Amino acid sequence: MDAAAPTVIFGAFLGNLVLAVALAFVGRGHGSTRAMPVFAIAFALFAFRFLFMAISGSVAPQQVILWAEVIHVAAGTVLLAGLCPHKGCRRLWLLIAVTTVSLMGWVVWASIHIAPMAAIIPSSLYIGAAMLAAALVFWRRARRIPGNGYSLVALLFALWGLHKLDYPWLAAVPQAVPYGFMLTQVLSIGLGVALLIAADRESRARESEGRRRSQALLRLQGEAMAATANAIFITDRAGRIEWCNQAFSQLTGWAENEAMGRGARRLLMGAERDRRMDEALKRGENWRGELNLRRRDGTLYVVDQNVTPIRDDQGRISHYVVVQEDVTERRRAEERIRFLSNHDALTALPNRLLFREQIQRAIGRAKTERHGLAVLILDLDDFSHYNDVLGHDGGDHLLLAITERLMSTARGVESLARVGGDEFGFLLLTTDGGETVVELAGSLTKAMRRPFDINGHDVQVGAAIGITLYPDDGADADTLLKNADMAMYRAIEDNPNGYRFFAPTMDAELAQRRRLESDLRKAIQRNELELHYQPIVDTQSRRIISFEALLRWNHADDGWISPVEFIPMAEGNGMIGPIGEWVLRHACKQMRDWDRMGIPPVPVAVNMSALQLKRQDVPMLVRKMLTEAGVPSHRLELELTETTVMEDADAAQRIFADIAGLGVRLAVDDFGTGYSSLARLKRFPVGKLKIDRSFVGDLAEDEGDAAIARAIISMGHAMGLKVVAEGVETPEQLAILAEAGCDAIQGFLFSRAVPADQAAELLRRGVC
Repeated sequence: MDAAAPTVIFGAFLGNLVLAVALAFVGRGHGSTRAMPVFAIAFALFAFRFLFMAISGSVAPQQVILWAEVIHVAAGTVLLAGLCPHKGCRRLWLLIAVTTVSLMGWVVWASIHIAPMAAIIPSSLYIGAAMLAAALVFWRRARRIPGNGYSLVALLFALWGLHKLDYPWLAAVPQAVPYGFMLTQVLSIGLGVALLIAADRESRARESEGRRRSQALLRLQGEAMAATANAIFITDRAGRIEWCNQAFSQLTGWAENEAMGRGARRLLMGAERDRRMDEALKRGENWRGELNLRRRDGTLYVVDQNVTPIRDDQGRISHYVVVQEDVTERRRAEERIRFLSNHDALTALPNRLLFREQIQRAIGRAKTERHGLAVLILDLDDFSHYNDVLGHDGGDHLLLAITERLMSTARGVESLARVGGDEFGFLLLTTDGGETVVELAGSLTKAMRRPFDINGHDVQVGAAIGITLYPDDGADADTLLKNADMAMYRAIEDNPNGYRFFAPTMDAELAQRRRLESDLRKAIQRNELELHYQPIVDTQSRRIISFEALLRWNHADDGWISPVEFIPMAEGNGMIGPIGEWVLRHACKQMRDWDRMGIPPVPVAVNMSALQLKRQDVPMLVRKMLTEAGVPSHRLELELTETTVMEDADAAQRIFADIAGLGVRLAVDDFGTGYSSLARLKRFPVGKLKIDRSFVGDLAEDEGDAAIARAIISMGHAMGLKVVAEGVETPEQLAILAEAGCDAIQGFLFSRAVPADQAAELLRRGVC
């Protein structure tokens, strides 16, 4: 290689230097390939090579070629390094390293021991391959980003690579060497220019794409703000509306053209202001809170409002963005929930919780003002019965009518509340002892005795009232409510449709009642219940024709407890169902046991309450008990009171028909005390009437009772029914009933109810 053309070589140096700078500049651009800075280093080495060749005139040619080609190989290696992936290509990197070391060794050895051309040829081929690889990289970039000029860059790299491949043969002709350097100069400068053009086009394209995306995003954000369900508007610094979306117009009633330029505060709030919002906006802070605003038509609504200040380039507030969410319905729902948590949903009266709070507040005022208070609890008599008969809607209408009458009667009370399903509470201020309370209680009971017109039917609802006084009976709301409840229960027991004041002894009585109710729930498990059997005797022959099974409770601590006391408890606390099932099961088992003992079989009657009858599975229960005991169905007789039979005549008729279909006998107990007639009883498959003991007790002294008994017996026989008289205790009563034709007698005259073993002895004798 002849280096006698320093000017041409120096020009090649400048061309490669320009290319290195161009590559470094392009490599700093956003999104450029990671190979660009490495390419810049490679062409900086090319430039250094030409510089070395230009200034090495006093150096031996052999040494110039040696170092020039070593630099040449190093530049090619760096160029290949920029093309290879940084990770996952260990074998390729090893190949490049081995090739570089081998090639440099060859260049040194060939330059010293063979000839300069032997060193130039492999290094030029190596560099040419690296150039062509770079052309491939930029060609792929041109396909990925078309129109940016990288195709020209790829072409110039390819031409330069081909030039490097033909350089060894070109260098063999001394006259052509300067032209080779000139071609290198032209290609390097052209490549530098092409890279700068491509980089500029790519930068412009990115800026254009960024502007397009920004505009699209702004348009999308604008459309989203316009279409959002929340009301959004933008005001200037003075609060004048400059833009609003469709939701704002729908919420406020102000069209966009009507709202533009108008003050948002005056438009929506009138003279009302929110101090917290004003203070936050003065400090330049965001503010969020609820506001009560007014629509164009004057209606009020509630919004959850968020105000965000917008600052200009100088940091000064120029606009406000306001976002409003309509929470009117949510607030109404929350207020409704709060109301329902403290009020009865049907009558809108305060509930027990709020009534308690009202009593407690009234106690605080009473202490300060030195006056008394009275708390009254009114219980509706047998309201559940009317609710069942009238149906749910009819029961609601009755409650509303009762509420209206109580409100009109109890004008002037501090509070009227519904404290239970069929209980009402009254809070009254007293200054004259109990006179005002007595007057109010009397007015309430009198008002409740008047019938209610419900769907064209007269409904008579009684009421019992319990009364307690502050400060005599208690110093807090809970104590007063408890005492009023106890007084009410005593009124129910002792004075239906009347009232009772609380007395200290009631507390102990209530505790005893609650203890017994608790023990009654455990009586079955503790085997404390027993069945006693009272014989029913034929009037003429005096022979036992059946038994009535009567429940007894032998309490572990209190001994025998009267059914009059615990049966109402069982009906009140829901135990009547399990207890009635127990009675039915043990009565059937007792008949089976007597049969196994060889005792003459007789029917056994079991009482059934109205609550049991409401169970629609009564016929199934009866079938189950008979099947378990293996007793013929005609041996079982079910007794129901007259009131129970006629309470819901249609339902009773269906159940009685199913029971009679099993072969079980039916009897009407306590006949004469209800409101039925024998004609109505013809609808039911009843085989026996039992005259209530209230008509039997005074038969010998009261001709009226005797006449009633004779009439019942006569009409019962006319309908084909057997008639039994209960409560017969004297021979005189027996004689009158026998003369009237009564079929059977039951009472102490013959026997009390006795345990099963004694009843068995009676059966063995057969007569009483």
